[in-house]
This record gives sequence, structure tokens and C-alpha cells, in this order.
Amino acid sequence: MNYDATYAFPEGDLYVTILPAVTKQERWGDQDLTLPEARLGISSSRDENHEPGYVKIRGRAYRVASRRERAHVRREALLRRNDPDASLWTYQSPLRRWEFTNDRDQELSHGTAARERLSAMVREAADRFEAEHPGWKLISERLELEDDLRSAEVGVAIARDDLAKAEARVAYVADRLAALSA
Repeated sequence: MNYDATYAFPEGDLYVTILPAVTKQERWGDQDLTLPEARLGISSSRDENHEPGYVKIRGRAYRVASRRERAHVRREALLRRNDPDASLWTYQSPLRRWEFTNDRDQELSHGTAARERLSAMVREAADRFEAEHPGWKLISERLELEDDLRSAEVGVAIARDDLAKAEARVAYVADRLAALSA
């Protein structure tokens, strides 16, 4: 199964990719909880590092580079209790410098019609992706754990290298001391 998806809109295509989750420590009442919050990257470009992709609104080109975080199930229940229509997607950070830019790479001002439409498209793409891929949150969590594992393995390799250097230094100093004592 390919977990990246493309969603067509009248203005152009948006591409959705699963990103590693972000685990947060929170206090709920008298409990300390670890809540992994799954994330999606939503972009008008198939590859953010190469050729930019654009969507067109009223003849103007705009680039989308959004990172959205999905509320954890515990937070979702609280949000739904307070507001049945609450958005479960939170803007986290852009995939590039800004979330929405024009074709001259200038950020769109808040409150503009184009920005509102782009934001609605991003929410709709996230909702559609979630509906089509119900297990995506577990994949996002797995990606986070894989990153953590790689980071821990690098830490272990560095510690082993430091230990080997320290043991070599100890052997060198011990040999010098033995030579001076002889």
C-alpha cells in the first residue's frame, strides 16, 4: 500500500504524506500521559526539495507547504464534547519557510480569501486521507519510533567510540607510568 496520496481540487492537486508523529507529555487531571500526535505533510509539490508545484486561485499561483497534526484520541474526545464541529487538525509548522506563498515566494497575509481557500483545501485533503487510510496514525507513530531508534543507535556508536578512545588513553598513560617506574 502506498501511503502517499494525491487529491485533486479544481485549483490543482495536493499531495499528502505521512510524517513521523510527535510525542507529547501532558498532565490530565492526576495522570501524566504520553500522547503521540500523528502528522501529515500536505503540499502542492510532489517533492518539496525540487520543482515547486502550484495551485491556482482566480488565476494566481500559490504554493502549499503545510504540516498538520491530528489531535490524539483523548484530546479528540475533549474537543468533541466542547464543540461537535471542532477541527481535529492543528497547524504545526510549514514544510518550507511559510505554509502558503505566492509564485514570488512571498507569504500570504492572514485573512485573505486565497489563504482561507488554501487552508480549507488542506483540511479537506487531511480529512480525505484519514478516511481512506484509517491506519495511518500507527504508521506515523512507527516512523517516529524508527527515528528515535536510529538516533539512539548513533548515540550508542558515539559512546562506544568515546569509550574506546578513553580506554586507549588509559592504556597509554598506564604504559608511560610503568616505563617511569622501571
